Amino acid sequence: MGMLLIIDTQTLILIIIAFIVLVIWGPSKIPQLARSLGQSIREFKRGAAENEPEPELIEVARKLGIDPTGKTRDEILTEINNRLGQQKTVVGKPSVDSKVLEIAERLGIDTKGKSEEDLIKEINWRLSNK
Repeated sequence: MGMLLIIDTQTLILIIIAFIVLVIWGPSKIPQLARSLGQSIREFKRGAAENEPEPELIEVARKLGIDPTGKTRDEILTEINNRLGQQKTVVGKPSVDSKVLEIAERLGIDTKGKSEEDLIKEINWRLSNK
């Protein structure tokens, strides 16, 4: 009984939980449970990291006057798409907005002979596949 007084409450609870797990699943299942728990944690972290915006995406958003603070990758992509879709061409003479050209060039897209619509599609494709 003197041994139990030396062990603090948290440690005692962990020992009891470990004993119950050992009794319920047995020693052969514990490595499988630990492996499954580790895979679940990795998947959760991977899923959380996939929704974080890349630095290039943040830079493009700022160039277009969009505040990326506190927004997910998908929200920023939607706003960029909306902003680029709002760009109009001059009546009678199609032109490409300088912001669209600058973003396309920063992403390494060849802009020669392409319409603004084509560039916007390629920018969206490039950003969504990063």
